[in-house]
Amino acid sequence: MNLIQQRSDILVFENAHLVAELNLKQGGRILTLRPAVGGENLIEGLAHQLQVSRQTVNLNDGEGRVYRVSAPSALQRDGVTVGQQITVEFDVPLLAEGTLTIKRLYTLYADAGALRWVDTWHTDRSLHGLRYSDLISVKLLHAGGAKVVDFFTCSDQSNERVSCKDAEAENVAGLFTHDGNAGIFCYREGPCPDSQPVPTDFDFAYDKTQQQVSMVGLGFDRLHPGAPRRANGVVIGVLENAESLRGLKRYQLSRYPLQNTERIEYLTNSWPAYFLKIDETKILDELDAAAESGMDTVYIDDGWFDIFMGDVDLERFPRGFAPIAERAKDLGLQVGLWMNPLGLDSRHPEAKIWDGAEGHDTNIEGNPWNWVARSTNYTPVEKIFSEGTRIYVGMDLLNPGYAAHIRKKVIDLYTQFGFKRFKFDLYQQNEYNTLLGDVHEHFEAYRALLEDLKQEIPELMISMDVTRTNRPGFDFAMDYGRLFLENRGRRLKDHRYYQPYTALGNLWRLAKYMPAHRCELEMMPQVEEYPLEYIVGTTLFAHPLYWGSQTDMGKEKRKHLKAFKETLAPHKERILNQWVFPFGDAPGLNTWSGLLSVDPDLNRGYVAVYRNGGDEGAHVFRLPQEAGEHALQNVFKPEETVQNKEGFAEFEIPEPFGFRLYAFNEG
Repeated sequence: MNLIQQRSDILVFENAHLVAELNLKQGGRILTLRPAVGGENLIEGLAHQLQVSRQTVNLNDGEGRVYRVSAPSALQRDGVTVGQQITVEFDVPLLAEGTLTIKRLYTLYADAGALRWVDTWHTDRSLHGLRYSDLISVKLLHAGGAKVVDFFTCSDQSNERVSCKDAEAENVAGLFTHDGNAGIFCYREGPCPDSQPVPTDFDFAYDKTQQQVSMVGLGFDRLHPGAPRRANGVVIGVLENAESLRGLKRYQLSRYPLQNTERIEYLTNSWPAYFLKIDETKILDELDAAAESGMDTVYIDDGWFDIFMGDVDLERFPRGFAPIAERAKDLGLQVGLWMNPLGLDSRHPEAKIWDGAEGHDTNIEGNPWNWVARSTNYTPVEKIFSEGTRIYVGMDLLNPGYAAHIRKKVIDLYTQFGFKRFKFDLYQQNEYNTLLGDVHEHFEAYRALLEDLKQEIPELMISMDVTRTNRPGFDFAMDYGRLFLENRGRRLKDHRYYQPYTALGNLWRLAKYMPAHRCELEMMPQVEEYPLEYIVGTTLFAHPLYWGSQTDMGKEKRKHLKAFKETLAPHKERILNQWVFPFGDAPGLNTWSGLLSVDPDLNRGYVAVYRNGGDEGAHVFRLPQEAGEHALQNVFKPEETVQNKEGFAEFEIPEPFGFRLYAFNEG
């Protein structure tokens, strides 16, 4: 595989979908970026402005930028080469004495028409005022319309977690698209705007008249000698289809594939049934019932410890986790465990607010504090009264003692009990400007912890709770696990109350912009108001998460659930290994909604349709272009077919709340 070549000062990236040429003497300025087959150039690089200590420095200025290039290296996954990477270092002399070095790692996947890069900044002098530096700045070479997409990352507060609108002069957004010619998309690989460690007032500056766009926001604001910083990543690629964002889907399937070591998992978590009142007997019963209903992983949620994030509570689990791990192994199940990776009980000696260090003169004695994440006022940056029963205090991951403690705690749970599934929850990161480092450094320390755990625990999968904001959920969390999308239940009398169509809507809205196979979607088949097939069907395009106690279902219903899961099994893995596109109405009461899964060759796939109440037993959908005009065969009743005529198809579902799955295969 030879995707990257250097021709004198020009770096060329080329695969079956994309050709891009960059001028290294001009700091990596993009000369061309076009579709590989018969495509015109879509963009060219403009002045790449760096805001450095009240100076504006142009990375692309002139023809004499000093650079160093490594040899291209293979990017492998499961022993297969899936792309290539290359590192380029650019030296940027500053107006004041000193040099800034930007070390840029470029990545091109073999099957994606998009170029990705991540910069790491190094300096030999302290720099400040960096946050509004450009990540990329380009001229759009074809007339067209521009849109921006923003993400709201707190599903506890709203189900409307994605907004798309026409681009303005300044935009708060994570994604920019332009539909001129083949179109381009520009995506910032970093925490969403409302979760940025160092926020900016805008993320994309767009000049409609001049057809220019700049993406800003490094994710940090200052830099010191000997302390390099990783900037937010940049992805720019060929859009292919402005309505479906096909090019973005192509990139995401390469960036976040289902790897050989991953499984399609049916998860179960008893939190809504028991809250903190769990014990050995209840969890053993959950394991037995989960095996009967065909689940794969049983989560033990909050409440398993003696004091918050302490040792196993031996009153509730008198034999520790050993019998639970043994029962799970016998049943062929995984056990997942809830954790707050940044908190300890206020009674823990390392979590004391005043631990004696306050009795020393900080400026004279250099007194060491305990593990508490402390502000410059020496008080905790995070102290939460949780669930009405305990107080936890935020810990500082930049403290080597705490970093070693939480690392060992997680790894010990794997080595002792075989636990490879964890749910990370409850923590916040936006307030972590501490005595030991700023919030960007804490985000990166968290990334380093996850990477370390990934290296130590084979098949590690972390369920990243994104029901609250100020976490890297839609960023690097997807490199280490999946996104836990919501907290729903039957006791909640607000927008979080569980309805199958509401949960489906959460996924439907995200599916256009995020990889659905990196999401976990709640289902409550134990409720009686809806057919089981409809409830489970709403989770078909994600990893289903049974929310509640398995024992809330009788044996017959558990048997029913397992049988339906087995019916879906040969289709579900294919569905999650393909592109997913939403269509129809956004799911809600009295709507008709749909999801399409199609392979990148567009010759086989699945169409799922949902009737979410209402009086009409039939509905005509306009299907996505990617569905082609194939005949659609009912997966459950192969003798039944639906004709897709010029992109329109009519589906019948007589029951008020129903789900149908159709397959198509060219030839």
